[in-house]
Amino acid sequence: MNPANLASTKILDHTSPEIAEAAARIGASAPSPRDFLRAAHRHIASSLRGVYSLDEKFPVSRILREACGSCSQRMALLEGLARAHGIPTRVRALFLKGNYWAPRLPLLRRFLPERTLMPWPEFFVDGEWVGFDEVFAPLPELAAGARGRFTNRGISMYEAVEKTPVDFFGKLRRAGHPRAAELELTEFVAAEEGVFDSRDLMFERFNPDPSRLGRAMFGAIYGGRPIRREPE
Repeated sequence: MNPANLASTKILDHTSPEIAEAAARIGASAPSPRDFLRAAHRHIASSLRGVYSLDEKFPVSRILREACGSCSQRMALLEGLARAHGIPTRVRALFLKGNYWAPRLPLLRRFLPERTLMPWPEFFVDGEWVGFDEVFAPLPELAAGARGRFTNRGISMYEAVEKTPVDFFGKLRRAGHPRAAELELTEFVAAEEGVFDSRDLMFERFNPDPSRLGRAMFGAIYGGRPIRREPE
């Protein structure tokens, strides 16, 4: 295993007292790697407010301390807690088409960029890399009980993965699942640009910052506000 997958970084500052203490507390009742990830995910979902934010480079200790974060920031915090528990992590550079965000950001529908970068975490547990979408269960298992595909209108993507298949990578199709065409989200993927040992390294390669105008518009309309939820 590459030591970089466990290292503390500017973003994944898991040696900070806040992260180390939270990981130890969660790990006391969830010692196995898989159980730890599920418990840490639920802890984040229940104790942090989901908010709109474009600030991808905040240290995870700050996200935990401020008790709020976007989907991507909360994913980063899950990575930081995992590393503090000794679970290696990495990220895929997943670019999503702008129309994926239209249901979540309707007031900016006309101004959404062609593609946006979504760091997609993976965790090394039980001898294999497990994507954020399968922390709770393999996608075919989640698909069996799904009412429909994830729409990005109701609960956030961070919360959805506990019970809903969020299939950007065509995993259901490759598994031959009968509901693959109904549930997959591959149509929203603009590109996959490789795997990186940390978010920090990925952001050295790809700059996630929007234009000054884009940031100003987003901040004025959505910045820091609770993530809106429309009925599914």
